[in-house]
Amino acid sequence: MKKILIALFLCMAIAQTALAQTVTVDGVGVDRDSAMRDAARTAVEQVAGMYINSNTVVSNTAVELDEILSHAQGYVQNIQVISESNVGGEYRVRANVDVNTDANSAFMKRLDAVMRLNDPRIGVVILSDDSDLDNSYNGLPGHDTILETALNERLLEVGFKHVVDVNLVSQLQDSAVLNAMYRGDSLLPYGTSSADRPIDYLVIGRSHAEGYDIKLPNNKGGYITSPMSSARTHLDLKIISFGTGTIIGTYSVDGQGVENSENLARRKSRQTAAVKAAEKLEQQFLKAAASAFSGIQLTVRASDFSLVEQLVKELKGLRGVQDVYVRGTNAGKTTIDIASSQQPFTILQMLQRDTSLSIFVESTSASEIKITLR
Repeated sequence: MKKILIALFLCMAIAQTALAQTVTVDGVGVDRDSAMRDAARTAVEQVAGMYINSNTVVSNTAVELDEILSHAQGYVQNIQVISESNVGGEYRVRANVDVNTDANSAFMKRLDAVMRLNDPRIGVVILSDDSDLDNSYNGLPGHDTILETALNERLLEVGFKHVVDVNLVSQLQDSAVLNAMYRGDSLLPYGTSSADRPIDYLVIGRSHAEGYDIKLPNNKGGYITSPMSSARTHLDLKIISFGTGTIIGTYSVDGQGVENSENLARRKSRQTAAVKAAEKLEQQFLKAAASAFSGIQLTVRASDFSLVEQLVKELKGLRGVQDVYVRGTNAGKTTIDIASSQQPFTILQMLQRDTSLSIFVESTSASEIKITLR
C-alpha cells in the first residue's frame, strides 16, 4: 500500500511539473517580500514572452501584458530561492520559479484570449428604459450602467486591454441607432475601412428590472404586505463583430434581489444579473478565441488580373485555408472571401514566405486584409 501511495505521489508530482514552466530569474526590492514579488513578475513576463514568440498565431502587434503581470503571483506555483542578499538597502533574490502553464489555468486563458483575438477593441452597451435608472447618464439615454460597469470590469480581468468607453465614441451615442442595431434592422455605423471603426466587437444588450412587494400570510386567510421588496432583472445580450456584422454569441440571464425598498431591490437584482452575465461573457470570448478563424475578407489592388489569379491559386494551397471565393472586381480592386483556421496576419506571413508575387500590405485587422500586388 505504501509503495502504491509513493507511486501515486510521484505521478502527481510529474503531472504538476508538466503543467508548469520553470525559469531562473532575479528579483529586486526594498525587502525580501518585494524582491520575491519582483521575481514572480519577471518569471511570468519571461514565460509569456516564450509562449508568444513560439506561437504561430501571434499578431504583428505586441500583446500588452500589464494586466497579466499585475496578477503575476497568482500564476506562480512555486518559488525556490537559489541565493539572496541585502546590500545597501537593496534586497536581491535569484530563484527558480514555476509558472502555471496548464492550458486551463487563468494565466494561459488570459494570454491565449488576448493573442488569438488580437487584443480587440470592445465596447459594452446595455440599453434599458427602466424608471429607476438615470436615463441621462453622461448624455447617453437609457443605459444600464451597473451592468455595463460589471461587464467592462470582467473583460479587463480576463486580460483585454482595449475596452472602449462608449461615452467617448460618437458613433455609439445615438440611442436610436443602438436600439436598431440591437434589433438587427440597422447597418453598423462605420465606414468601409477598418480604421473607420471605433471598435472590433460590440457587446450590446437590453435589461429590464421589475420590483414588487413581498406579501406574507396573516394567518387569517389573507396576506399582509411586508416591509421588504423583491425584484427581478432580465438581460438579453448579443456580441457583434464589427468587422463582419455577424453575431458571435447571444445569451440571457436573470438576477433576483431582496431589499427594504423597491429601488434597492432592483439594484441588487441588477448586480446579481451582472455577475452571471460577466461569467458568460468571459466564456463567450474565450470560446471565440479558441475557435477556428473564418470569414476573412481580402481586398487586392492589381493592374493585371493574372496576378490575382496566381494569388488565389497560392491561397488555396496554404495550410489551414478551407475555401477561397472571388466575389468580384471593380476599378482595379478584387474582393476575395477566405474561410480559414488561420489569422489574417499568419496568412500574410505564409504568403510572403512562399510566393513570388510582390505583396505590399495596406492594412490588416482581425477579419480583413488589404494588399497591393505588383
